[in-house]
Amino acid sequence: MFVYDIKKDTWDIGTSMPTALHHSGAAMYKEKLYVVGGYYDGWMPSNELLIYDITLDAWSKGENMPTARGALTAEFLDGKLYAVGGFNKDTRFENEVYDPQDDSWEKRSDMPTPREHLSSTILNEQMYVIGGRDGQINLDANEVYDHTLDSWKPLDPIPTARSGLASTTMNEIIFVFGGEGYTSTFAENEAYIPEKGWFEQQPMPIPRHGLDAVTVGSVIYLIGGGIAPGASYSPIIEKYHNTIIPEFGVFVFMILGISIAITILFTKSKFQKLKII
Repeated sequence: MFVYDIKKDTWDIGTSMPTALHHSGAAMYKEKLYVVGGYYDGWMPSNELLIYDITLDAWSKGENMPTARGALTAEFLDGKLYAVGGFNKDTRFENEVYDPQDDSWEKRSDMPTPREHLSSTILNEQMYVIGGRDGQINLDANEVYDHTLDSWKPLDPIPTARSGLASTTMNEIIFVFGGEGYTSTFAENEAYIPEKGWFEQQPMPIPRHGLDAVTVGSVIYLIGGGIAPGASYSPIIEKYHNTIIPEFGVFVFMILGISIAITILFTKSKFQKLKII
């Protein structure tokens, strides 16, 4: 396990995981990192839940996930860990939730579109699950999960169907990066604004899949990923600053700018008149 210090731009080595895994889901909650599922010994699906305490630099184990699977996604909602999708034979739709307080799992509503190698992010206390594949077919599915209602809703599909992609949220906008196809990797960076749709953004300098995207303040860090389809690797880390305003935003900012200018002129005129009197 490697630890990146953003301020110093340096890497350090943390305590190794108890089990060597790949294609796991991971999510952070209250100074602890939860790593769930994945594959071991090649492509054997795992149901392990490994918990890393960042203050102690130590690992522990939680209750095993009911369904062993890899290439899943994981997010925390209202203090609970949701493990969604992934592959184990015909299992690509599972939605199981873990409660850290009592170290227990329960099943929730299945994801409508079965898939693996998918991505997810949280916006306004809802989980958006995007892209992925079903077998060898890349999908453009974009579905949102409401944990309070335990229900799913389909949304506008992502313009570029892809798997092995990464998603994160910044300034109320969802950004989706990279991915994998049959013969190449993706550089696409597409932004989604609920009720507004998708907007094409500046692509990544280096196309890749299996990467991760993490938002810190106003910067998105794009970490690792394979440059070629299949089992490839890279140590690449890039920073993305969103400087492109979606098309509808240009109009809004133009109107806002004109309104501010009129207000300033009116106020200045009013003050001058008062001074004369």
